[in-house]
Amino acid sequence: MERIGRVLGKNRGRNQKSFPLFLSIKQLGLAIVFALFLLGCGNNGKTNNDVTDNTLNKKPVIRAEEAFETTRTNIRGEVRPQWKKSDSLFAHASTRELIQIASKHTDIIERLVAFRALLMKNPHEAVNVAIAEIEDTSIVHLSDGFCGEVDVVSNVRISMLQYGKRKYNVSLADSMRIDSAVLFSDNCSKFYYSNDLYHRLPAKAEFESRLRQLYKHDHYALIALARYHREEDMQEIIRQLSQIENKDFFSYRDSIRTIMDAVAAWPSATYKQKVRQVCQIILDKKDADSYATSAFGALMAYNDRWSYNLIDKTLSNAKQRDKYYFDFHWSLLEAYENNPHPLFKPLLRKYPLKSGE
Repeated sequence: MERIGRVLGKNRGRNQKSFPLFLSIKQLGLAIVFALFLLGCGNNGKTNNDVTDNTLNKKPVIRAEEAFETTRTNIRGEVRPQWKKSDSLFAHASTRELIQIASKHTDIIERLVAFRALLMKNPHEAVNVAIAEIEDTSIVHLSDGFCGEVDVVSNVRISMLQYGKRKYNVSLADSMRIDSAVLFSDNCSKFYYSNDLYHRLPAKAEFESRLRQLYKHDHYALIALARYHREEDMQEIIRQLSQIENKDFFSYRDSIRTIMDAVAAWPSATYKQKVRQVCQIILDKKDADSYATSAFGALMAYNDRWSYNLIDKTLSNAKQRDKYYFDFHWSLLEAYENNPHPLFKPLLRKYPLKSGE
């Protein structure tokens, strides 16, 4: 994801000119009039959307913002302004009004603020809006109060629904409808959520042709294709494993994660030795912490003593060198959560976090 950042008031207080402490009565009067004019400008703006005007005239107006706030509270525990707006819309607007704002308003942030309120009020209708607007790839900036990132509007909606299923009571049937809409969307490869979908999509016949079509321009689709156990996918996995041995690892690490996740989905004996050789190489590299979770997951999928020993050796070396041990520890926990084979459980006790970490 593209990271965004901003330094506010970076030069405030530096190289500022000094001003007289006293103003003439005429100057003071003009300053007051100008200030009142500026205040008045903020209250006279109107939206082009009549439904939005009618809905918001009985509650605080949603003003255009620079970034969509993804976390409810700030570091002081205070509810963020956009979440207050969502709460207000939830309390005062009807489902019909929320649908109109969430899908028709010209401002991206306002659409998302209203969509969140709709999700709180009626998750089924929120799913309908997300599916109807699945091709909306308008760019939006997101902020959690500390850092920011760039995403597309449709992926933000999908993420709110799918990662908040329990919180917002999204039904299993509606969740499956979203997955299907994402998979067959013209913009599937633009959604970050698609990567998660590939990791858990079942190997159903009705999905295979679509996945093969996607793989032409989205290499992550190989993770889902591996579950079909086709010869062509086996050869592709072998080909990519062979390439990894001859690549610059730092620039190729995203492909390393993908191919290791594909191996985890299909731990075939045919390329077991190749996986072993590749993991011995990549887990000793300087940036191994960036793909250790996927490498550990691939090794755990084989559920064998040789894969146990390789993970054990990697963690032992990291602990002795005191390098990347913290990252490797969390990679081990995450990989084990996805592949909870009893064989690897002793590693969790053998390599705990050090005190203070």
